[in-house]
Amino acid sequence: MNLKHLTALYARLFHAAAQCSAGWMLIATLMMHHAWGREVPEPGLVASRAETSVTMEFQEPTVVLLLGPAKITAPLLAESPEARLDLIRQIKNNDYRQELLTVLGIEMGKTDPQRAMQMVLTEFQTLHDRQSFCLPMMRQWAQKQPLQALEACLLIPEGERRAMAYSATLAGWAAVTPSEAAAWTLENLSGIYRRTAITRIGKVWACTEPRKAANWTLTNTAEIDLLFSLSEVLASWADTSAQDAAEWAMQLPAGKLRDFALSKAMFTWADYFPKIAAEWLVSHPEDLWLLPRVAARWGQHDPAAASAWLEKNVSAAVAQESRQAMVLEWAEYNPRVAFEWAASTLKGATREIIFLAMFSLWASEYPQEARLAALELTDESERHKALASVFDGWCELNLETFTAWVKQQTPSIEKDIGLEQLAEVLIISNPATALSEILTMQDQARMKSKLTQYFQDWKLTEPQAAEAWLKQHPQAVKLITP
Repeated sequence: MNLKHLTALYARLFHAAAQCSAGWMLIATLMMHHAWGREVPEPGLVASRAETSVTMEFQEPTVVLLLGPAKITAPLLAESPEARLDLIRQIKNNDYRQELLTVLGIEMGKTDPQRAMQMVLTEFQTLHDRQSFCLPMMRQWAQKQPLQALEACLLIPEGERRAMAYSATLAGWAAVTPSEAAAWTLENLSGIYRRTAITRIGKVWACTEPRKAANWTLTNTAEIDLLFSLSEVLASWADTSAQDAAEWAMQLPAGKLRDFALSKAMFTWADYFPKIAAEWLVSHPEDLWLLPRVAARWGQHDPAAASAWLEKNVSAAVAQESRQAMVLEWAEYNPRVAFEWAASTLKGATREIIFLAMFSLWASEYPQEARLAALELTDESERHKALASVFDGWCELNLETFTAWVKQQTPSIEKDIGLEQLAEVLIISNPATALSEILTMQDQARMKSKLTQYFQDWKLTEPQAAEAWLKQHPQAVKLITP
């Protein structure tokens, strides 16, 4: 079916829905199944609940559609909200079920919120389904009857569920009169209830009056409330006018609040227009400290352009710090690609510093992947330093697993580097074990250097214990340099 025919078909279906409250479900079902390439639910599922037609203000025939080669018959759904809810709950696909619950919640929030609230309290078995219906319903209800909707929140048990209900309700009120919603919240709520609510109010308010919303956040006397609400306001504001948001933040008094506000605006700006955001920072050198993070966002999309721009527009020190931030943030999303780009592009001290940080970060999540990448480096010195960073990150991730792995390795320089990193961790809590591990190293020069270093450190803090260990390991006496 081509686009022209689909458009005409959907228009006819929407016209039918306007005549019948039960029609909404059929439209949503057919459109979503067609758009996502799903099969329309088997007629038997619906027919078992509602036969081939339903009792409405007037009789409407079963709708027949041609989707591809198959003719699908979809009977209209039951008119009662409870019956419609019962049908939705039978849908196995979780995402699809949640979407239909949201549609039903929005409709009932507009037409019969009191009945919808009773359904929230009595008709749901799972929290996920209940919230998918309840929260959009409360938002709609609050747009016309905010105080009644807020009173209904008290019917929901204390805790996270009530906090979410308050937040949704006040977001609905804020869509109409945000200042009233804000005033009610500050007067009537406290703790997490207030914090989550004012965050949502600020975000909604910022969609239409961002400057007023931002100024309102500054009236919060509690710092935690101020930071939560300001964060959402500036993120929302920067989505549509990042430069205005940044310039508003710049006018705040110098200090951590100004820094926080400006960073929120700049990082959102950098998600969409990183080059413009970077150029703006260069024109405001007092805030150039934010450039590394802006460059990091830029590097996720176009690292070559970001790196070339840094080379031409900022000092070598700022460029190095920015490239490091760029590669590290990139590595959190795609470490393999970040490594390949850094290996083929960066040189000198910048490359070494970035590799040390990147391999440690990579290994803190996927140590074996990071290790194999480090082994690809052709320069011996660089490879050894990369392995040391990998083993450092692996020790932080799971010392027990790393210890077992390194002891199973055959003698090699890789094992020696692993033993060095293991000893570096153990020397604080268990110096005797650390020194014993070093004695198993293959490279005599490395063994002598590390054994001397750690023994002398231990001797400064626990001389008697260190001497006792040395007497028990005569082979170490020849290796330790006085």
